[in-house]
Amino acid sequence: MHRLYRLAALLLLLPALASADRLTKMTAPELCIYKARLAVAAYFYFLQGKPRSDVAIHWHGDETENEIEFIGRTLDEAYATAEADKRDHPEQPVSEQVFGDRTFQACIAGEHI
Repeated sequence: MHRLYRLAALLLLLPALASADRLTKMTAPELCIYKARLAVAAYFYFLQGKPRSDVAIHWHGDETENEIEFIGRTLDEAYATAEADKRDHPEQPVSEQVFGDRTFQACIAGEHI
């Protein structure tokens, strides 16, 4: 009887285990560092004048939907922030370092860039 309950519990956990991805395994600081690195990469392309739609993402093929959405959202958010910065302060763009630091701090605080 106990085996049946254990098997049932295991079967209930399988979907959760199968949906786990690299993002869900990261600690909050690790996730924020990853987000900042993605944002800096997007900002680099923005500074070159490359539109967001032209930023190629080379997938490995094993990404989960969660990972794909996170990366897309992060790049979109970075571009939107860079565009707002350029509109508000056209005379002096911030450095990639400052943009990354700001992204990290916002992430740690639970805010958008």
